[in-house]
Amino acid sequence: MKDLGEAVRSELKEWIKALVIALLLAGVLRTVLVQPYRVEGASMELSLHDSERLFVNRLGYRLHPPRRGDVVVVDLPDEDITIIKRIIGLPGETIEIRDGSVFIEGELLHEPYLTQATLDVYGPVRIPEEHYFVMGDNRQNSRDSRSLSIGFVPQDQIKGQAVLVYWPFRVVRLIK
Repeated sequence: MKDLGEAVRSELKEWIKALVIALLLAGVLRTVLVQPYRVEGASMELSLHDSERLFVNRLGYRLHPPRRGDVVVVDLPDEDITIIKRIIGLPGETIEIRDGSVFIEGELLHEPYLTQATLDVYGPVRIPEEHYFVMGDNRQNSRDSRSLSIGFVPQDQIKGQAVLVYWPFRVVRLIK
């Protein structure tokens, strides 16, 4: 029969093993599957609000390309920041903004998430292959692909799709 000290040491080793495994799994999940992100600014109002915290799915775009309407986190290495925007235009498409609306290949883009018109005039411009055109939902207060400092976003700068707001807790919701 084991003495009490040996039993305690054995139990402690098991707890330490379990903790190490849990930390390793959490690290893998965070780097491969999901990553937390904090919304900064009002460029995605009314869909997302300043200081909300959300989870970003990092795995999805390894399985399929980004899709129009996805809310994504984009890495801007030249500025050492990340931004959150909505994918509007896909590689190879022609985009134009006029008459308060966005047109893709000359067709009006239906954007039910907007509460105001898009006032700019832009294009028509063809989006390069492997690049995306992103915009904030709060078009009058968004620095996005319309800006020369951001422009078309290369696919490898899209870090993942925003999927769930988890904080503040009273507004937990899936991101549409």
